Amino acid sequence: MKKIAVLVAMGMEAAKLIARIEGIQHEKVAGKKFICGKIGQAQVVLHICGMGMRKATAGAKALIENYQPDILVNYGVSGGLTPGIKVGDTVVVTSSCPASGKAYRTESAAPTDEALAAFAAQVLPDATKGPAATSLGIIVNKKRKARLVAKTGAVCIDMESCAAAKTARALGTPLLVIRCMSDTVEPTSLLHFFKNGDMAAEKVAAETEMVIKALCERE
Repeated sequence: MKKIAVLVAMGMEAAKLIARIEGIQHEKVAGKKFICGKIGQAQVVLHICGMGMRKATAGAKALIENYQPDILVNYGVSGGLTPGIKVGDTVVVTSSCPASGKAYRTESAAPTDEALAAFAAQVLPDATKGPAATSLGIIVNKKRKARLVAKTGAVCIDMESCAAAKTARALGTPLLVIRCMSDTVEPTSLLHFFKNGDMAAEKVAAETEMVIKALCERE
């Protein structure tokens, strides 16, 4: 049975997938809470890490070190950075780079697992495959977004995927990142998240479930 660890930032995002997990059990290891169960034929362990790079790094590390999963999945809502990416669109992330702070100037992108991204794109044929950027906070300025795209080629932006990619790579665990857009390249505010966040979280959870089940069926 494939063991899949799931890293998610917010309780609202997590609830959409938790509703799809069978035989739920709650565990607490080293002060962190985990939700265990099954999706299809996969043994799943989910951790809500909180928002931001630091929390995502700690959460990914805890999942990998405590559960030794075959795959780490990071999913959630995101913001579009290019005109072709609309609200409700899904991006299967191929790599993620820092979008702010010192790391933006000095660090390169961290890749996700190429084979997993290709497989997820087959399962989700309407999804876009492309790079993401990870910021320390919400970027609302359209010109700043344009500069970020010009430098990195990112099609969407979030607050965790780069940390997950770096941690998974350092610990030798294949990573899949799936994101659904709650806003677009236009000037952004929290109002967009409150308006579209629930829809985006529901969609990306359903798609994550589909990919997890498909991963088990291909074996």
